Amino acid sequence: MLPYIDIHTHQLQEDLNAFQLLNCIIGREQFSSEVCSVGIHPWYVNKDVEAQFDLLKSHASAKNVLAIGECGLDKITETNWDVQIEIFERQIQLANELQKPLIIHSVRTYQDIFAVLKTQKVVVPVIFHGFNKNIELAYSILNRGYYISFGTSILQGNQDILLQSIDLDKIFFETDNKSTNVVDIYSYFCTVRKISLSDLQEQIVKNFENVFRYNILS
Repeated sequence: MLPYIDIHTHQLQEDLNAFQLLNCIIGREQFSSEVCSVGIHPWYVNKDVEAQFDLLKSHASAKNVLAIGECGLDKITETNWDVQIEIFERQIQLANELQKPLIIHSVRTYQDIFAVLKTQKVVVPVIFHGFNKNIELAYSILNRGYYISFGTSILQGNQDILLQSIDLDKIFFETDNKSTNVVDIYSYFCTVRKISLSDLQEQIVKNFENVFRYNILS
């Protein structure tokens, strides 16, 4: 039986048929022995940035770490903008070095993030997590070769047109910090897209293995 994949969650749920990628925020949450992503979130940059980045580097190369992030830029946090840029740039460089994908946090900063990804010459897959914006921005992301991860916001019905047209090989699903079961997000997508759950599961497994270079079925 193929699993339902949740690429970004802050708390593991008890589900025998879900593969969950736990997000660990360096400097705020304990590093996990489960498969996870690790990153410095723009909300939680410590005063001692060097020590925090050293801690990130010490964990990032572990085999159970499949991605760097969530990381990115945020215009509504109090964290100094220049500091945000610096720590984001360094995480892109780290991801390039380790050849691990980036999971991106963006609040009112999509164009800024595009610019930084370009200047830092990102060479790994880039996933914008929790995407809940308009279709024009979605295709601005996709046309750059990046990926989109959908969360519980799709259940509100505001993104149905995007869900009907987006290439299936460019998407993922996630629960983030919500208690919703990822199966409900899959099911809603299938209803809108008019495809079977099994076909969607098969596609997302392929996407995951291609992007994260991890065989979840072994």
